[in-house]
Amino acid sequence: MKAGGMKDPLYHRVLWAGYNMLLGGGALVASPLLAYKVATTPGWRAGWDERMAVTLPPSPQGDPVLWIHAVSVGEVIGVSPLVRAMRSRHPHASIYLSTVTTTGKETALERLGGVIDHHLFLPLDWSFLVRRVVARIKPQLFVVMETEVWPNLLHALALRGAKVAMVNGRLSPSSFDGYHRVVPLSKIVLGFFHVMAMQSPRDAARILALGASQEKVRVAGNLKYDQVASQLEDIDSQGIQASMGLKEGEEVLVAGSTHPGEEAILLDAFYKLKEEFPRLVLILAPRHPRRREEVEGLMRERGLSWVRRTEIEKRGQEPVILLDSIGELAGVYSMATLVFVGGSLVDKGGHNPLEPAFFSKPVLMGPSYYNFREVVDDLLEKGGIHLTSPSSLVEDMRSLLKDRGRTFLMGEKARRILMENKGALGRYMELLEALMV
Repeated sequence: MKAGGMKDPLYHRVLWAGYNMLLGGGALVASPLLAYKVATTPGWRAGWDERMAVTLPPSPQGDPVLWIHAVSVGEVIGVSPLVRAMRSRHPHASIYLSTVTTTGKETALERLGGVIDHHLFLPLDWSFLVRRVVARIKPQLFVVMETEVWPNLLHALALRGAKVAMVNGRLSPSSFDGYHRVVPLSKIVLGFFHVMAMQSPRDAARILALGASQEKVRVAGNLKYDQVASQLEDIDSQGIQASMGLKEGEEVLVAGSTHPGEEAILLDAFYKLKEEFPRLVLILAPRHPRRREEVEGLMRERGLSWVRRTEIEKRGQEPVILLDSIGELAGVYSMATLVFVGGSLVDKGGHNPLEPAFFSKPVLMGPSYYNFREVVDDLLEKGGIHLTSPSSLVEDMRSLLKDRGRTFLMGEKARRILMENKGALGRYMELLEALMV
């Protein structure tokens, strides 16, 4: 095997054989549990025929052929501007997008359904499976979002002569420690990449320490910042504010993209805060507006009055506005005194804190933010966000509402971080276009 990084036949073949033995042994041990899960759990069955390469993706109908991989929700969101840019630059291309999770697929079809040609679930990293899929797609370029490294897949791509690129690359301390334990194999696998474009100098240093070639590593920034900036630049925030029926002097707490289990906590917190801040208004935006009757039941239980956004002309003194419309949340963030970003008090991985940050708003999130870990870590490091918990939510909100100097600085820092990180999309496109020559 001399493709890509495998230029030392004996030593590398021993390592490669060891990887596949571990992979096969693990599959053998886990197979009874796996079979049970697939048979009894719909979520495990989703896309199983594609994961096992029983059902192959359609043959490409355009040229060039691009295959982009984004493991789950956060990666799909982050790579979306790049996919759109590639489609704009190559209107006749065949673009395939793969994910590992079903939620990743849902997000991909929601955001990019009219942009990509086909979604597929990534096949399991067994050599005979990935070779079938690669032979079917025949990609000219394979792009992996962040650091999703599958040795047999990368080897199969190298054997086919595909160019391989890592974009938005990052290595957390735990990921780095894991790869560092198998540096010899990591070095071989990283040799398959033609370019590894990392989010930060720290990430670049870590991947170099794993054996990546200096000439292949670049620092290009974080695509998720570009995605938000481009999406929100044309928001008519003034128009949305004017239509929300707010009274003079009212202050706004926006709770955006909330999930079951969060609304009750937030409503209890708001009920307590309302005693101390009588002009405070809550704009509550469930992630799925169809849950409005469920959320209204929670407000009814607490004796809170509310008005639906779609009936805002009826608003009198109701302290809660239930955002049951689609596509307005980003603009609503622009009128906030304080923002809570949902999906974070429950184990949903959180939603995008950069949307309120674009409008210089102070943001709170709960402890679950794995969909946007690198973004939240950046904001935390520079004081642009505050992490809370169900038990500390009331006190954290109270503290921020009292200290307006602090909230102003939080919002300014968050926006500054976002704007300083713009421009990554252009850098990534330049690197990828060079591989397509």
